[in-house]
Amino acid sequence: MKGIEEQTYYEVLEVTPTASAKEIQKAYEHAKETFHQDSLAVYSLFTEQEINEIQVAIEEAYRVLMDEALRKSYDQSHFRTPSGPRWEKPLEIQVISREKKPPPSSVSVPMSTGEVVYRGRTLKQIRERMGIDLEIISQETKINKKTLESIEEEDLERLPALVYLKGFLRGYAQSLGLDPQKVVEGYLTFLDEGKKKQSP
Repeated sequence: MKGIEEQTYYEVLEVTPTASAKEIQKAYEHAKETFHQDSLAVYSLFTEQEINEIQVAIEEAYRVLMDEALRKSYDQSHFRTPSGPRWEKPLEIQVISREKKPPPSSVSVPMSTGEVVYRGRTLKQIRERMGIDLEIISQETKINKKTLESIEEEDLERLPALVYLKGFLRGYAQSLGLDPQKVVEGYLTFLDEGKKKQSP
């Protein structure tokens, strides 16, 4: 799973490698507005350091992709494979204005015993016990359904960059009435353990 600094400039601005200058300009303006310093929604999902890293990446991506010579050089050095971004619309969750709702009190979630790691399968079980369809969460959080499926199925190859994943997990947790911080920490712990097992 790649960090924001490892994302291609196209992924940072959420455009395809064949995007026109007009499309890049529009994507840049959207990204810049999303991560504006005064955006309270963003600051509730990301740390100040993470926001700064994203802002720097956005500016650098825009600078390179809007310069024809720089873009051509960048494409030649970065695109060894034809694969495009594996996830869609990572920025939409940051601009959503969602009404606060209380945790579901009528549902008994078996998470009170022992130390629970909120991995993908655990989150899926909780959601299903609550009788909440994944499509509903997708609509509420504006997170692409495929991204939510990747989180639940623990598809490491298709998960977004870590900085985006944290925001998605917080939004997912809030939609289920769970503690966002515990969900993020639990999922990242699960990912770290998975990496250690894969290491020789």
